[in-house]
Amino acid sequence: MRLLQYSLFVLMFLPQISPAQETKNATIEERLVRLEEGQKNLEKSLEDFRSEMNTRFNDMNTRFSDVNKRFDDLRFWLQFILGTVVLILGGLVAQWMLFWKRLSQVEARVDERIVLGYKEEELKEIKRRLETLEARISGQV
Repeated sequence: MRLLQYSLFVLMFLPQISPAQETKNATIEERLVRLEEGQKNLEKSLEDFRSEMNTRFNDMNTRFSDVNKRFDDLRFWLQFILGTVVLILGGLVAQWMLFWKRLSQVEARVDERIVLGYKEEELKEIKRRLETLEARISGQV
């Protein structure tokens, strides 16, 4: 008898399955299936997005490497031009220094000749005076 009472008690509190609940369960299962399909579609689109991003990043890497190559070429030509300009300026400075040295040597020679020219004129003047003195002396004796 207790078993019967216990059985009734359990049956009373067990949820009863009705046809409406069965249709609810079916719609819930359909929704779950649709959600799983939607999730699979989202995963596929996410994977497509990742692969597209990877290709774009690879394209950007190739572009950056091309730009780096261009900068390397530009740096080479700038160094070449700068070296050429420095070489030309160095040559001009060396040529100016040689010119200055020759000019100073020429000036020294000109100064010597001028001094010698004055000395020659003084010597000529002294000779002329000596001759006049000799002529006076010989005329007096």
